Amino acid sequence: MSVPAATGSVGAAGSAHRDRLVQAMITLVAERGYAAVTVADVVAAARVSKRTFYQHFSDREDCFLAAYVTAAEQPLTRIAEAVAPVVEAAPGAATPSLADEVTAGTSAYLAALAEQPALTRTLLTEINGLGARGWRVRREVLNRFAEQLSALIALGAARWASGESGPAAVPELAGVRGLPHPTALALVGGINELVLDAVEDGRGDRLGELTPTVTELILAVIDRTARPEG
Repeated sequence: MSVPAATGSVGAAGSAHRDRLVQAMITLVAERGYAAVTVADVVAAARVSKRTFYQHFSDREDCFLAAYVTAAEQPLTRIAEAVAPVVEAAPGAATPSLADEVTAGTSAYLAALAEQPALTRTLLTEINGLGARGWRVRREVLNRFAEQLSALIALGAARWASGESGPAAVPELAGVRGLPHPTALALVGGINELVLDAVEDGRGDRLGELTPTVTELILAVIDRTARPEG
């Protein structure tokens, strides 16, 4: 994934300054919305100079796009953390069923988004107003999500097929090596739309309520992938 690049040299201190600027942008955007945030606001919140800001970012939009990427990474990290005990389990260890594993990852993702509903709404909507560059960064984030989802399914397929992951084997998954990329991309796009609909409806702090729907959707796509002629 390409992240908006710094415009100056980055040492340890420079990296810390950049991180503070990105976190300041995330906080301010969640509080006010992108349109109301200025470079002056960001440097004041980050406690750095404007000169430091422009060493790392070409303009306000550049900083916002970096904040978008950083904020988008956090829910993906939570998914990985949620399924890590299963992925890293010793052979023969008792692990969850297909449905339970998908539910765990889904729940972790939605919980991360629900922690900052105002930020989630802003990121999902404001990125669309930044033109071609915003669309490119959004596409890269969605592609990363799709790739991670497909990789996790590929990792679990052998366990699920043999029944190693629980009492119910799913032999049809024996040949599954993840999801076709267009399928995975359509899936994550659909999940994002469900999240945005809930946030716009005032349910941003209750995104966990979507867990059954999203889990069912993912399981249906996995089943269709495993039974292409079904």
